[in-house]
Amino acid sequence: MSANQTGPRNKNARGRVSRWVIRAAALLVAVIGLGYAAFAGALWEVQDSIIFPRAAGYSSGRGLPSTGERIWYTAPDGRKIEAWYFKGAGRSAQSPGPLLVCFHGNADFIENWSWMAETCQREGFNVLLPEFRGYGRSEGEPSEKAIVEDSAAILRIVLQRPEIDGSKLVLLGRSLGGGVACAVALQVPPAALILECTFTSLASMADGYHVPRWLVRHPFRNDEALKTIKAPVMLVHGEHDRIIPHRHSEELKKLRPDAELVTLDCDHNDLPGNDEEKYKASFVEFLRSHGLWPSQPIAAAAERPASVNPRQTGQRARSAGD
Repeated sequence: MSANQTGPRNKNARGRVSRWVIRAAALLVAVIGLGYAAFAGALWEVQDSIIFPRAAGYSSGRGLPSTGERIWYTAPDGRKIEAWYFKGAGRSAQSPGPLLVCFHGNADFIENWSWMAETCQREGFNVLLPEFRGYGRSEGEPSEKAIVEDSAAILRIVLQRPEIDGSKLVLLGRSLGGGVACAVALQVPPAALILECTFTSLASMADGYHVPRWLVRHPFRNDEALKTIKAPVMLVHGEHDRIIPHRHSEELKKLRPDAELVTLDCDHNDLPGNDEEKYKASFVEFLRSHGLWPSQPIAAAAERPASVNPRQTGQRARSAGD
């Protein structure tokens, strides 16, 4: 059989194979695309429960300490948001003191921060613990926008109290709370900002799990916020943090070279771990160096707790990213 006889047949065969390959490839791409779309859609729907696992470890039995005051804020949408306020020892209109605002992590609650509030209250700090929308007794569904707006509104109201020196506002955020603290700082500028085991952004956290950034509904851009915030910054992070790696604070430090970075011998949920004394000393020294620590101790040493380790005193809920 000559080449002229076989050539067209081979060409037709090759054409049929090429068309089959193209169709198969198109079908494969479609299947993959549909699968990815389904994955993306599912992730879009469930990520709120991942970012805000508010039911984990909640116990309403701990209750408000006798040294605190419960505040209810009614948001523009009618939702009632809870906060706890602790008036500093010896504070009054004649002797106003600094205000410390603490924002907890994503699987935590204000009950678990009463140890911090009462400890600092005895030192002469006024302390505010805003609860997140949808957490504990606070109504509504959590989101970055809603939590930040609620917290900023509550803060503005509390700052009107005569026993508070509004020029000495300190915002502290742990883990997810660091994102809230940074966002609130853009609305109510503080005198100092303390970020504990927090991230550059939730979008960057998604990178580590091979999730596209555009799928993150609540980005919490701490990296962008720190470029605008003028207040002194202290970064605290566990060297062995397996949830939000230490490199996140290192990256934030690069964005704010003037920030103080304190590295502790701990993981994420056990902060300060084996470095409790270093943690306390760094906290006090940072605030004192910026004129934010009460000039005269209010509490007698015997009245102060021997430990401010939240794992011992606050019995805080253990959860990824708390």
